[in-house]
Amino acid sequence: MQVICARDQLAEAFNLVSSITGQRSTNPITQNVLLTADKQGLELRATDLEQSLRRTLGEVETKKAGKALVPANLMAGLLKDIRSETVELKASGSTVELKAGRDRFELNTADPDEFPKLPEVADGASITLSGPAFNLAIKRVGRSIAQEKGRYALNGVLIEPRKNAVEFCGTDGRRLGYSKISAKGAEVNFQVIMPQKGYSLISKVIGNSEADIKIKLSENRLVASVNGTEVGTQLVEGQFPDYRSVIPKELDKQFVIGLEDFRLALNKARHLTSVESQAVRMEIAKGELTLRSKSPASGQAEVKVEIEYDGEDAVIGFDPQYILGGLDGFDDGKVTFLFKDKDTGAIMHAGEREKFYYLVMPIDI
Repeated sequence: MQVICARDQLAEAFNLVSSITGQRSTNPITQNVLLTADKQGLELRATDLEQSLRRTLGEVETKKAGKALVPANLMAGLLKDIRSETVELKASGSTVELKAGRDRFELNTADPDEFPKLPEVADGASITLSGPAFNLAIKRVGRSIAQEKGRYALNGVLIEPRKNAVEFCGTDGRRLGYSKISAKGAEVNFQVIMPQKGYSLISKVIGNSEADIKIKLSENRLVASVNGTEVGTQLVEGQFPDYRSVIPKELDKQFVIGLEDFRLALNKARHLTSVESQAVRMEIAKGELTLRSKSPASGQAEVKVEIEYDGEDAVIGFDPQYILGGLDGFDDGKVTFLFKDKDTGAIMHAGEREKFYYLVMPIDI
């Protein structure tokens, strides 16, 4: 194999694929990237045996077709520091030579035939949706998944293809994010729970692109294609809970508050919480919200902010970090906060609730 290509595009590709190469894998071959050169260009493949990525670079001069394995992180580091506009890669025996201007590097490598075959989804269900809309939905619900290992289904985001739409949900049992976006494709009769590493990689590939993303699904794997790059990920095993059954139907109180006002007030109050008591007391009265917090070691806080509210006085407690996490999914404007009592989850939304809402459970104060 011998190719010449632009350093910038090769560096970008290696920065992407090196994010999934298996540094702690039981199979050391996955610490490498498989390069395949032909008339169509240069293809890069990487996997950690759970996630996989395939990207083809078109602006490549192929002098000799063939395959080669190169160390992922080492190549990514070299390409980051090289300043030459073009680089040349030449594989010979057990080494790969990298030339960049007057610099020359000889890298030890392994047999490319030992690289594992990337799993595929041949005849699975297919859906097409907007890349930016996917990223927004993941931003809104991904922060709600369980971070503790061993929560199985709660360690991923539930994706439910519907007629002309896809619904996303993430929850850890204390908070829940829901988002719905337009899509083309068929419904599926099995649960699709995508792991954090999988959807984070897809979001990274999408980046700031406006392109659509095509997703193929099977019962244990998802493959997403966008901008000539293919990302595969195993799905999370387990049964996602029936979250719709726990969404409160009757929330008889609500107030409206400016997004930035709410965010700033919560940030002020959370400074005076403690490890033992991650709680903020919310006192809701006509036209005014008072946030109170207390830390045995540091003191206490009282923060007041204007709201639109004309109901009876109410008091309820929340972990401020959970509410702040939900607010990160909203754009500028006003947030509607619906609640009932200390035993019922509260819901935040801005505008069309059927497209995005965030639920957070109260805590004792």
